[in-house]
Amino acid sequence: MADGGVTAIGEAALSPPRRAARRSGDGVLLGYAMLAPAAVVVGVLILLPLAYSVVLSLYDWKLLEMNRPKHWAGLGNYWRMIFDDGLHNAFVNTVFFMVGSVSVELVLGFIVALAVFHMTAGRRLANAIILLPMVVTPVITALLWRYMLDPQFGIVAQVMTALGSHGGIDVWGSSTLALPGLMLVDIWQWTPFAILVLHAGMLSISEEQFEAAAVDGAGQLRVALSIILPAIVPQVLLVLLFRSMDTYRIFDTVFVLTRGGPGISSDTLGLFTFRNGFSYLEMGYAMALSVFLLVTVGLISSVYIRLLRGRGIL
Repeated sequence: MADGGVTAIGEAALSPPRRAARRSGDGVLLGYAMLAPAAVVVGVLILLPLAYSVVLSLYDWKLLEMNRPKHWAGLGNYWRMIFDDGLHNAFVNTVFFMVGSVSVELVLGFIVALAVFHMTAGRRLANAIILLPMVVTPVITALLWRYMLDPQFGIVAQVMTALGSHGGIDVWGSSTLALPGLMLVDIWQWTPFAILVLHAGMLSISEEQFEAAAVDGAGQLRVALSIILPAIVPQVLLVLLFRSMDTYRIFDTVFVLTRGGPGISSDTLGLFTFRNGFSYLEMGYAMALSVFLLVTVGLISSVYIRLLRGRGIL
C-alpha cells in the first residue's frame, strides 16, 4: 500500500516536460514499430536485389553460364563503360530525349492547363478527354503511332497523298527523324500528366490575388506570368522530377518502334542495357550498366528534391 502510494506520488511529481518527453518517446517507438513491416518488405524486395546486382556487376559472366563459376572482374565492367562508344551514343540520345520531351510537355502542359483553368463550363469533360492518352499503356501507344506514321498505309501518309504528295515519310526508318518521332509519341502521351498537376496547382491559388490583379488592371498574360506561374512552381518541380526520371529510363516505346535504329540513331540507356544483357548475354556488363543508370537517375532526382525541400514541399 505504501509502495503504491510512493509510486503514485512519484508519477505525480514528474514535471510536465518530463511527462511530455516520455509520451514523445513512446510515440517514436510506436512509429518505428508500425514502419517495421514496410521496411522489411522494402529491404527484401528492393534493397537485397539491388545489393546483389551491384555484386554481380563486379563479375564477368554470361547469361547462359549461370551454373558455371563467375570470373572476378572488379571494376573492369565500369572501366569498360568509359571507352564504350555505344554507351556514349545512348547516353547523348537519352539526355536529348529527356530534355526535349520534358521541356515541350511542361510548356504545353502550362498552356493547356491555363486554358482549362479559365473555362467557365465543361471543365470536367475537358479534363476527362485530356487524360485519355495517359490511360493507354505505352506499348499500345507505340503501336498506334507506328501504324499512324506508316509511310504507305498510315493515316498521315493517306492525308499527304490526298494533298498531292507522293506518300508519307518513313519516320522510323530515318536516322534523323527516329528520335524526334519517339519524342513526339512521349509528348502526346504524357503532356496530360503535366496538365493535371499544373491545373491542380492553379486551383489552389486564392481568389483574392486575382481580384487584386483585376483592380490593378492586369491583363491575362500578366496574371499568368506574375501570379499563376510563381504560385505553381512546386507543381512545376514535381512535373520535372517525375517526367525526367521516366524519360531518362525510357525503354518500352523505343523497343516497340525502333529497337534503337536505324543503326544506333535512337538508342537509349535502357535499351542499350537490355541489349547487352539479353542479346549479347553479357550479364556482368549489363548489371554494371543498370547500376550506372540507377546512380544517374538518383543524381537527377536529387536536384529536384533539393529544390522542393528548399521550398518546404518535402
